[in-house]
Amino acid sequence: MESVHHHRQGNRQAIADKIIQGQRLLTLLTILLFCSLPVSAQQGVEAVSQALSGLKGSLSFEVWKYDGNKVKEKLAFAGGKDGLLKTATANWKYRIASLRNTGDGALQLEIDFSVEKGEEKNAAVAISFGFADWSVDNYVLIPGAVYNGNRFPVIKGGYMPPYPPEMYFNSALPLTFSDNPRLALKHNEPSKIELLTWSTATPAMSFYSKQQQRGFVVLTEPNTKSGTTGLIIEENADRSRATFSLTAPGIREYVAGFGDFSKSQDKPQDWKSGETIRMRCYIYSFPAKSIPAFLETWMDKRKALLGEMPQYYVAPMNAVSDYTRQQVEKNRFHNSSFASIYFPENSFTRFQLGWIGGMMNTYPMLSLNDSLHITRVSNTIDFVINHMQGKSGYFYGIIDDGKTLAGERELPPSLKVAHPHIVSSAMVRKNADALFWLCKQLMLFKALNQANKIDPAWETAARNLSAAFARTWKQHGDLGQYVDPESGEVLVFNSTAASVAPAGLALAAQYFHEPSWLDCAKAVAESYYHRFTATLGLTGGNCGDISQDADSESTFGLLESFMALYWATGDAQWLSKAKVQAALGSTWTLSYNYEFPQGSDLASFNAHSAGGVWASTQNKHAAPGICTSSGDYLFKLFRATGETKYAQLLRDIINGHTEQVELPGRPTVSAGLNPHDSTRGTKWGSSMERIQTSDAEGYGVIGKLYNGSNGWTELNGMLMAMEVPGIYIQTDQDKIFVFDQVIAGIKKNKQGARVLTIKNPTPYTAEISYFTETAAQAKKPLGYMEFLKWRKVKVVAGKTVDVKLN
Repeated sequence: MESVHHHRQGNRQAIADKIIQGQRLLTLLTILLFCSLPVSAQQGVEAVSQALSGLKGSLSFEVWKYDGNKVKEKLAFAGGKDGLLKTATANWKYRIASLRNTGDGALQLEIDFSVEKGEEKNAAVAISFGFADWSVDNYVLIPGAVYNGNRFPVIKGGYMPPYPPEMYFNSALPLTFSDNPRLALKHNEPSKIELLTWSTATPAMSFYSKQQQRGFVVLTEPNTKSGTTGLIIEENADRSRATFSLTAPGIREYVAGFGDFSKSQDKPQDWKSGETIRMRCYIYSFPAKSIPAFLETWMDKRKALLGEMPQYYVAPMNAVSDYTRQQVEKNRFHNSSFASIYFPENSFTRFQLGWIGGMMNTYPMLSLNDSLHITRVSNTIDFVINHMQGKSGYFYGIIDDGKTLAGERELPPSLKVAHPHIVSSAMVRKNADALFWLCKQLMLFKALNQANKIDPAWETAARNLSAAFARTWKQHGDLGQYVDPESGEVLVFNSTAASVAPAGLALAAQYFHEPSWLDCAKAVAESYYHRFTATLGLTGGNCGDISQDADSESTFGLLESFMALYWATGDAQWLSKAKVQAALGSTWTLSYNYEFPQGSDLASFNAHSAGGVWASTQNKHAAPGICTSSGDYLFKLFRATGETKYAQLLRDIINGHTEQVELPGRPTVSAGLNPHDSTRGTKWGSSMERIQTSDAEGYGVIGKLYNGSNGWTELNGMLMAMEVPGIYIQTDQDKIFVFDQVIAGIKKNKQGARVLTIKNPTPYTAEISYFTETAAQAKKPLGYMEFLKWRKVKVVAGKTVDVKLN
């Protein structure tokens, strides 16, 4: 009984201690909230550590000393109120310049590090967050760079490495990445990620703990006066502890390229007496029941430190589209020896289907609805249907000279012997694009009252491709990454390469009145969501030049599919999944404006990078727009949910695209040419897929644009102008959202009628589409051809127009 009595006493004392501890924290947080009293170094550390206690986290401030660019020693500042550290050559001090409660449960911290006496060579300062009781099952995210720690089997060999034999015909294939920064798969191996903020879509590190049911996010500024900030994640040997560190300056031992590494040229700083730098960060620990819940919170917080980016008035969407269409007519349509068609890229001997625009760039041209463009579009579809579809129903992805069908992944010699019946390989992603865009164009022909121009062979081809997807799914429960177009056999399994296939199947099911294809679409989308998004926190394998790496294209492709299923079924479960997928998409989208180096191409026209979309964990750069889409599913999600963040994400992406397009008086792709070059500033409507903020391709490539054009980025701009309304209005709510680069609002005239006011601050005449409806009408899923019904109003440059709303 005595021991029980003491045990109860101990429990009471522990409870009392927790109450006192909680009261102290509450008092401190109250101080922080109102910013009325100074905060000592000790109080600041206690406040942050308490905020991280649910994750068994703690905060420390450190000085890191280097041998070259390799850390040789980490020295932590002493506890207590002063924040002091003495090294062999310097007296250091840190001071909490600001620590405040943001009101959403997060803390915003500003720290001044200074050398009070002496000097320190080859050093950096660090804000480190240590987490005990760590697990390799934690989901680690550095946006645009690291997904689930990139903790997957790796193929080495640089850019688009060849697949080894064991990756073929293997339904149990583990997801396999290129050689990227990653946490180790095995215990007792070094496990460390070293990045700079310029390698991320948002300067941040984060993770989700399934065991603790909590998430952690730390946002930072991209630079300090010491240079680009470092993002370092390191696990100990037995993986029981991990540390997330922000360093100034950022120092990496190795630089990650496109699937390889090279020795870093980063240099530590030599600190002099009296030298001070300030670091600023946003720290958030929050409850989350799952990876999807974590991702949705991530999206809400990604701009919490740096804020929303302002709107820039470069050009309205119609101007971008008009100049781009001229570029396409001039440089993409070609009367070749084998066909008069729209080519997707710069070669007139090689045609690639899907992905970069093949039989997709025909869609905006078809919308012009005149005999010239209907003929050209029809010729292009004829060419694809007649020359590129295999016996299985799947299409080849590449054809050369109008006759030579090319494979996309070369089978290893040993497998060619073992599988002599395999003819070739084709990307499943390209086939998914082909189905989706072929169905959309069949629908558009009908919506334009041009159904008589549809060749029955096109519909047969779409049926055969739909049946091929359904057959593969029924046989394997997987659509794979590569298939043989003749036999239909899956060559490489286990990716979300077919992320847009459910959208294509949903459209085909409606068009051909075939409900089994809709059932297949739902099953595929459900599987992708649970196997990849909800379980791994990523989708991947979609780009034609990567391995199975995480990528943005599959992420947004699956969002397309979720919204297609919402359209086809009206079932709100697809909206719930779409919200999570959009949150994952936000991790790939630049949330701030990177400061490009003086003298670089992008700096020459003051390019704003916010809204650029990162490609993949292998191809480390952003691009203007989503490959290949208008992103209208984000508009549809905003409309269906009323949540503005989806519209804001889409507007960022539209702005990010507009920034890169060459327009009269605004050289972009040709900005790097000699000012005396007569072609400089003449490539109107051209854009390039590079928004390079990092040194992944070499330090000299940061901010560089190549003097050329990408067909798929051109297509993005034309699609945005078509499928996203310039202004969206709910008339009974006076709710308005402006996607286009104009200023708009709603007012009442003298008669009490609602009037839409549009001001055009750009130097181009704007033709603004506007879509009006009621809140009740917004509850109905939006069809694919609704853009044809939107009204348009012309606003001359610098002028304002009023439009009476019915």
